[in-house]
Amino acid sequence: MDDRWPPEGGENPPAPPPDPNGDTPPYQNEDAARYAASPAEAAPPAQKPRRSRTGLLIGAVVGVVVLVLIGGGVSWYVLSMPEPEDAAASYVEAWSSGDHSAVAGLATGDGVAEAYALVAENLGVEAADVSLAGAVTDEGDTATAPFSATLTLSNAGEWSYEGELPLTRVDGEWKVDFSPAVIHPELGDGQTLTRANEWGERGRILAADGSRLDTDTASGSIQMLTGRIGTVAEEDLEDLGPAYEVGDPTGKGGIQQTYEERLAGKPATEIQAVAIGQDDSEEAEPAVVDTLGGEDGQDVTTGIDPAVQDAAAQAIIGQDEPTALVAVRPSTGEILAAANVPGGYNRAIEGQYAPGSAFKVVSYEALLNAGLSMDDTMNCPKTADVGGWPFKNAGDAAYGEQSVTEAFATSCNTALVQEVAERLDPQTFTTAAENFGMNSDLKIGVPTTQPSFPTPDSTTLLAASSIGQGRVLTSPLHMATVPAAVADGSWRSPVLVTDPAVPDQPEPHQIGNAEALRSMMRAVVTDGTAEDAGFSGEVYGKTGSAEFGTAEEGEELETHAWFVGFEDDIAFSVVVEGGGGGGSVAAPLGAKFLQGL
Repeated sequence: MDDRWPPEGGENPPAPPPDPNGDTPPYQNEDAARYAASPAEAAPPAQKPRRSRTGLLIGAVVGVVVLVLIGGGVSWYVLSMPEPEDAAASYVEAWSSGDHSAVAGLATGDGVAEAYALVAENLGVEAADVSLAGAVTDEGDTATAPFSATLTLSNAGEWSYEGELPLTRVDGEWKVDFSPAVIHPELGDGQTLTRANEWGERGRILAADGSRLDTDTASGSIQMLTGRIGTVAEEDLEDLGPAYEVGDPTGKGGIQQTYEERLAGKPATEIQAVAIGQDDSEEAEPAVVDTLGGEDGQDVTTGIDPAVQDAAAQAIIGQDEPTALVAVRPSTGEILAAANVPGGYNRAIEGQYAPGSAFKVVSYEALLNAGLSMDDTMNCPKTADVGGWPFKNAGDAAYGEQSVTEAFATSCNTALVQEVAERLDPQTFTTAAENFGMNSDLKIGVPTTQPSFPTPDSTTLLAASSIGQGRVLTSPLHMATVPAAVADGSWRSPVLVTDPAVPDQPEPHQIGNAEALRSMMRAVVTDGTAEDAGFSGEVYGKTGSAEFGTAEEGEELETHAWFVGFEDDIAFSVVVEGGGGGGSVAAPLGAKFLQGL
């Protein structure tokens, strides 16, 4: 039976069979209805393509699939629409990170980033921790998200409070409806937060025995270490931050400035709501939002030993030439004393000089590491040519054949430079120098200069560096650590401040030939260049005369006078600018220092 309609064949197909129930045939297209109503008058319709039941079934399936896809798309769209919780979470995250531009992008209105930046600047916000503090209330196109904020304020600690983020839907996207009350609930339009501070008692700077160093009667050398208390000037505010106002006390130089935050403590702080752009004279009683309790300052303790400091000062007090003496404790690296004559410049800590022959302690350590034996013989002629440059000894001396100890004790330059040129290379020597702290950032608790040992780029410069000339520069402080390293067996970075501990101190560097160097340094005092300096007791040392400046042809260069040494657990260095011979000028000052103890 053919299931197509109309049936094939004939131009006038028969009328459709009547519905068994007598109803109108269920064919609703226009042609079929017209044909059934008046078959005699109506022209037969044009024949249409045949449609199978299979085609109808596929169409129905496709229709269902389309509806499913449309329905699924609607579901996906509804489920993926941004929620107020997401917007609120992004907002507090941007606030916490300090990204004020991102905060503004998540909010309505103008000046949002500027409002947050002004509060951060006024309060001295160092960190912000903001989080959602409860369920978000959704009311259709508006919502409210509670939050909790903890702001870390400079010199004041943490300040915590709670607030709410009002949200609104704009073009299908949730945003925070910004006003100053979003930053803090007690802020009105045109207002910002600021702070007022009241400082407590300032901490003290103490010597190792607990006595106070920061007094008006302290010596000039001590005052250069401690610094002083001054008042805040307008130009200081940018560095000090919003905890300070013009006229407040603050440290100037030395420990007072470096440890300002610890010594000053935390002021009692009022958080105030004020009109933007308003100065103090326009409103006598600003609205106080909150009050944070302050803390008195804490003490800073140093390694300075008053007895050692007094002995150092007395040893150099009568010097006509600029002089410095520094003492350290070999077993700990603590700075026990730093004395200067005249005052006004802390050359003991900040001065830079060529170390001259005092540096030979380092050079002989490098040579012993490179294979030089204490049993070897060295030759000390009047001059020695290294790389085309003539080296000579002080006073044009020539000692001929010497033991290693004798060459060290007499400070023979020509014997040393020959061995250095033969046994050492630039990098090996640099490594040995750095083992004694050269090229190290000395973190003592106050600013100081870095001892500098550039890697020599020629054999001549290598030889010059070995006698403490060339481009070698160091300070009296650093040179006191050189004999200290021999005394202890390890080089330790010096420290002035002992409490609080100075962070990031390097590990001690072992000195492999410390025992041999001790015997050589002892010979300097008993039989060498410091024999007549007046030392008593078991003292070890090395003299030095470091050329500096320029001279006319045929004239001798001026020299700084050096002595470095140790006795028991006290190591020290002395430098006299332009003083001449280390053995005749600097060494006697070292003897006077030890006698003063």
